[in-house]
Amino acid sequence: MARVLIIDDDNLFVKLMVHSLTQRGHEVEFALDGLAGSKAFAASRFDVVVCDIIMPEQEGVETIKAMRRQRPDIGIVAISGGLSLARATNIDVLHIAGQFGADVTLKKPFQLSELAAAVDKALSIDRSPKSASA
Repeated sequence: MARVLIIDDDNLFVKLMVHSLTQRGHEVEFALDGLAGSKAFAASRFDVVVCDIIMPEQEGVETIKAMRRQRPDIGIVAISGGLSLARATNIDVLHIAGQFGADVTLKKPFQLSELAAAVDKALSIDRSPKSASA
């Protein structure tokens, strides 16, 4: 299947996501903040990244932007439960993540089957360069 990197600061939720995706045949690694996620991303080759948006050390949008620049072909799933930020500022962080490179977004809490579907969708997107027609 695919190599997946999960970046999220909620250790228990990470364990659930790792277990679920591993059970579906994926090889999964994880990091507990954006900076550690960026280091893991640079050190190995992944097919898909699942990235939380609100995290310590390095925010998810910054992480996604950097990954998209480094690997335009990578599948990216942005996840967030940042409801307090949305209520306080009227900012939709998942929409912003989509503008900066996330292929799929999921609002927490979500079902693990929804995560699997999002990973599959991110994997299925054709990112190959389109040749110009003559």
